[in-house]
Amino acid sequence: MRRLFTIVTAGAVAGLLCAGAMAGTAVAANTRASGHVTQPGGPIVRTSVAGNSGLPTISENWSGYAATSAKRFTYVHSTFVQPKITCPGVTNQWTSNWVGLDGFADQTVEQDGTFAMCGGANSKTPVYEAWYELFPANSVNVFAVHAGDKMDIAVRFASGKFTLTVADLTSGKKVTHSAKCATCLRTSAEWIIERPALCDAGASCFLTELADYHTATMGASQAQVAGGAVSRLAKFANIPIFMIDPLKAGGFISLDGVGPLASSGSAFTATWQRSGTTTPITLGPNS
Repeated sequence: MRRLFTIVTAGAVAGLLCAGAMAGTAVAANTRASGHVTQPGGPIVRTSVAGNSGLPTISENWSGYAATSAKRFTYVHSTFVQPKITCPGVTNQWTSNWVGLDGFADQTVEQDGTFAMCGGANSKTPVYEAWYELFPANSVNVFAVHAGDKMDIAVRFASGKFTLTVADLTSGKKVTHSAKCATCLRTSAEWIIERPALCDAGASCFLTELADYHTATMGASQAQVAGGAVSRLAKFANIPIFMIDPLKAGGFISLDGVGPLASSGSAFTATWQRSGTTTPITLGPNS
């Protein structure tokens, strides 16, 4: 499969550095009428701004929270209500809610969740689907969902295998996929809202605009490390992540805002702010 290798921001100034080079994102086999394929999951695309210390973790494709630990993660879980998106008739507007292991500090990903995109002839029709991805395979769409459906998403590692479970508690649909990944490190757990990557048949790729999802709340956010108990997100070293769009003149603007953890320590809400612009990316060599 092919992997996203280098992030190239159109019009980027020297002060914007891409720390997400060598990101190991696989191009999915999910074809749309536009001729593009989508990758609703993948490693974080980091961006740093020279001369500005003390910034929170900012990314061109992720927002939400990541957890890290000295011990390897064995479980991550969350529930959320599928956000309803507004489609103003602009092409290439997407958003994805997922949980996963890895991708924050390494290049493998074990993720599952849902995505929403503005489809139809005029890009005014919301489309919602559930998916999973387990490195090194491509992401797989598993069933359609609807705005307002309650989703229950988990990734578990046991006995040398990863098990990814996507369940729609509203419709009763559920898919479980298990496989081995010898190179997956389990160094982090994540609860993420993302704008995915699209690629055409000629391997020309870009990050989409962020569809207007209004608000998204990730609840029952839990994780577990080897030898430990299942614990709420707040029990781990947790890192808020903010999605941004670099500006041609320098600096960046926020695409959404991530709130603090709720008093339960296992929930947070992200709020859409703007769509931003598509960001060109370049594919690296086949892996």
